[in-house]
Amino acid sequence: RKTHSPWVTTIRQIAELGLARVYTDRNAVLRPVRFTIDDGELDSLIDWDLMQAKMWADTEAEPDRKQRRMAECLVHERVPGVAFTEVVARTPDHERRARAVLDTVGAKARVVVRPDWYF
Repeated sequence: RKTHSPWVTTIRQIAELGLARVYTDRNAVLRPVRFTIDDGELDSLIDWDLMQAKMWADTEAEPDRKQRRMAECLVHERVPGVAFTEVVARTPDHERRARAVLDTVGAKARVVVRPDWYF
């Protein structure tokens, strides 16, 4: 079974590196979608409580919860390895494999096992 390991960074780190970025209130291909390049608009664009929720199924009152949970920070062209602070692995085996990849490229991100993350 193939799996991926999410690479973690922060909006602050992306901004400090001066990377061109755009934010969306849901996956960018969905409609309707709101875009902004203004960091100051994030609190009105992103549903932060929903981002912290363990369950985000649509409800009658909020039929677009799953879509809004897919809000994005899109970075132009690429994110350099120095931007990443953490790689999340599902299992210890994936952790070992992620560490090996990081070692080959000289990246300093820590690798943590979090089987409860959504992969």
